Amino acid sequence: MTTQQASIEAVADRFFAVYAAADEDGIREVLAPDFEGWTSSFGGRDLTVDSLVNGAKWEAQNVDMTLDEVRRHVTDSGFVRQFVIRLNNAEGVSMEIPGCMVALVADGRITRFDEYVVVPSAGQE
Repeated sequence: MTTQQASIEAVADRFFAVYAAADEDGIREVLAPDFEGWTSSFGGRDLTVDSLVNGAKWEAQNVDMTLDEVRRHVTDSGFVRQFVIRLNNAEGVSMEIPGCMVALVADGRITRFDEYVVVPSAGQE
């Protein structure tokens, strides 16, 4: 691993730690001021620093979930994270949601990420 890749790995570690802790200041520090993001969740939507802060807080208070099968691949410009989210939905039904996040990092901050998740449709397992 190059020095640059090690630096990017540290940024990724920090982001996932502060997001899981719903640490608003930490999230704002690790994302670039001009951060842009996108997620396929909820039919696809753009993400902002504020939407990520709010999402982290909501998840921490309302969602009992775990991440499993996490794999990360670091490059010279960012990282790719593959994962499976395991949770119980509002009706108590267990769900497994595979996903992938592709992130770009510059100057020690995440400048962009695109998250692709496969959320089962109603009645689908």
